[in-house]
Amino acid sequence: MKRIKILLVFLLAFLAITPVASAASADTLAGLRKELNALKAKKSDADRKTAQTRTEINNAKAGVFNSQEEIKKNQNLIDEAKIEIEALNIEIAKTEENIKKLMSAEQLISGDNIYLDYVFNAESYADLVYRYAIIEQVATHNKEQIESFEEKIDYNKKLQTELAEKEIELNKKILELEKNIASLGSKYSEITEITMDIKDEISSTQELINYLVKIGCKENENITSCMTVHGDIGFSRPLISGRITSRFGYRTHPVTGARQSWHGAVDIGGNPEGTNVYSSANGTVGKIVTKSKCGGNQVYVHHNIAGVLYTTAYFHLLDIKVTIGQSVTRNTVVGTIGGGRRTPWDGCSTGPHLHFVIAKGWYGTSCSGDCYSSYTTFDRVKAIDPVKVLNLPNSWTRR
Repeated sequence: MKRIKILLVFLLAFLAITPVASAASADTLAGLRKELNALKAKKSDADRKTAQTRTEINNAKAGVFNSQEEIKKNQNLIDEAKIEIEALNIEIAKTEENIKKLMSAEQLISGDNIYLDYVFNAESYADLVYRYAIIEQVATHNKEQIESFEEKIDYNKKLQTELAEKEIELNKKILELEKNIASLGSKYSEITEITMDIKDEISSTQELINYLVKIGCKENENITSCMTVHGDIGFSRPLISGRITSRFGYRTHPVTGARQSWHGAVDIGGNPEGTNVYSSANGTVGKIVTKSKCGGNQVYVHHNIAGVLYTTAYFHLLDIKVTIGQSVTRNTVVGTIGGGRRTPWDGCSTGPHLHFVIAKGWYGTSCSGDCYSSYTTFDRVKAIDPVKVLNLPNSWTRR
């Protein structure tokens, strides 16, 4: 997940409401609708790029297949040429032997040559001359055959060389196509991931709009005039018991194996799937993501802790027990632990656990205070170590 937007402003009931300058900004219902349309347009563009990349991948794969088929065809031609060369060499050897028999004086003198018998069995001088002429023609024909055979051999050898060179070029082409396929595959995965993020944004923004309409917010009314968030004085542990399995900061990624992979949260294991996950403080649910391919079901809660804005996030949930806009307390179950066999859609988990985030500011909304919409800012800049905030031990058995 690279960038998630959720446009929601919450204020403490006891805090003064600060008006915004633009009545059609992102912190009004009309502003939310405008951003929703922009998100839908962005998704359409991403879908187009996805389809285009998929077509490019298919074309590249077809190119690899066609090249491989051409290599097979050329290899068959090379094999056929080798067989023909062997056959021609045998014919040349036979023809050369016949010529030797015709032209060898020793064979003529010894009288053991079939052509000698043929000549001297002539019935007259004219017949003798005729028979000799025939033998001479046979010898000439054989020589011409040899020359023809040698031309064919030269042609086949040249053909073998050309086909071998072509095979080298085709293999180079296949290598380039395979590299292109790998590159396009990465591009396709990236675009698909972006598309999934946009779908999450569209879904959560639409859900927020529906909620604001339900509670009676007007189109150009500032959202803060419709909603408030209950404050708190600190955070509690999100689980009754657990143990830390991965700490905040850089680490080796447990799924990809990538070194120095940023982990802007703490992972808490030691509980089976289905274990209750509690809101870490009083607040209001600001965003919900369902079945993300990396992070699974997610709940984001906005808090005001002694006048300071925070966002907590709960990833890899099996079930979500809250809705957007719902006020929660420390005793509210926001979801249950997932990340194991019962959440096959979540590709970034190696087993049941809670990925727990505490970040400064309200992530995914606009306001006059510490609010922002960039997930990178949320994850890399605003996230703080929950172990230090909650003074979490390596393991515990009570909140």
